[in-house]
Amino acid sequence: MKYPKFNLGALVRSRRGFSLFEVILTMAIATSIIFVIAAFRSNLDQMQNFTSQKLQSRQDIDQTIQIMTTEIRSAGPSSAGAYPIEAATSTSFTFYSDIDKNGVFDRVRYWLGTSTIQKGVVRPSGNPLTYTTSTEIVTTLVNNVVTNSSATLFSYYDSNYTGSQTPMSFPIIISQVRLVQFSFSADINTSSTPLPEFFSQTVDIRNLRSN
Repeated sequence: MKYPKFNLGALVRSRRGFSLFEVILTMAIATSIIFVIAAFRSNLDQMQNFTSQKLQSRQDIDQTIQIMTTEIRSAGPSSAGAYPIEAATSTSFTFYSDIDKNGVFDRVRYWLGTSTIQKGVVRPSGNPLTYTTSTEIVTTLVNNVVTNSSATLFSYYDSNYTGSQTPMSFPIIISQVRLVQFSFSADINTSSTPLPEFFSQTVDIRNLRSN
């Protein structure tokens, strides 16, 4: 009976492990996989952060719109006896409103900046009360507003407003204004998707309804 020939050299060669080339190739593949995973994780984190900022920006703008709506709706004669509306243009609106509910009407001015919506407040002082515009306190309400050379922030309507007619033409006859509409597009990152969001609100001025 013949037994199979035992090849010790072949067995030793089979147990030598990976060659240097195989080790280098394996390390290169592993490094590439790690790099791809890291890049994907970084992009995912950026997307999640952007989405979070986008949602927060939407919430902040909604709150700002609510404040603007409340203050415009409550417009009334100034504490010095001036008409509720001081000025009305396509990019700014100045009026009087008791914004902090203390019985005194402040001078409030909203206007469109280069890429922002600004708010200025002048609180009356002295006896008799006067409004000193040099004391105006200015804050930024909305950032990253998308504008162009013909940008319009404010539109105005008279007592014939039904919801479908065109706004009053400029220059505005202030005594005829009964409703104010403000509209704008805003985005926290104008170089990335999603596209800027559009916001619009129409507000009737309570104290001028019966005039």
